[in-house]
Amino acid sequence: ECAAEEPRVLCIIQDTTNSRTVNERVTLNLPASTPLRRLFADVAAKVGYVNGSFDLVWGNGDTATDTTPIDQNSDKTILDAGFEPGKKNFLHLTDKDGEQPHVMQEESGSTEDGAQERFIGPLPREGSIGCTHDYVSQSYSYSSVLSKSETGYVGLVNQAMTCYLNSLLQTLFMTPEFRNALYKWEFEESEEDPERSIPYQLQRLFVLLQTSKKRAI
Repeated sequence: ECAAEEPRVLCIIQDTTNSRTVNERVTLNLPASTPLRRLFADVAAKVGYVNGSFDLVWGNGDTATDTTPIDQNSDKTILDAGFEPGKKNFLHLTDKDGEQPHVMQEESGSTEDGAQERFIGPLPREGSIGCTHDYVSQSYSYSSVLSKSETGYVGLVNQAMTCYLNSLLQTLFMTPEFRNALYKWEFEESEEDPERSIPYQLQRLFVLLQTSKKRAI
């Protein structure tokens, strides 16, 4: 009965899962009584991802202010969850458990496999602003969002300003002589704490880079 008088909450969602969508903004203007689970469903429908395959965290422009994911299964209203009516509520759409969001499949199985290159990345968004022409071509591949099974490689999560270190680690991993020598090295737990052993931790990291199914570790 009071729908017309109910406060509205403006949500601005930034998809940070790949470089092609990081400049995109999706806007939702929702009633304050909207449950969190409905928020996730609306975001999924808007961006073309499978609901439950991504996380939402609080953001402030290009910066994530809280890396703790919002509870997507909660019946708590967005108002009770801390969203503020009359203000811009910034959210970041992120990978879930280190794996990229799943793109919603179109319900038209008329084209044969191999007829065109499989589309990877978010679907075109209604009313979105930015480089939308990059999304239109159904034959465009986003190499930055491919999974491990398709590229054979695993990335390293940039923890603040660690890009220089990540580059060094990946270079060492891609040097077979160094990698194989490290694999041959044996750790003696009686002589050293595994938490403080650099070669042991590097060995573990290389194993994850070689075997993990995630896009980044």
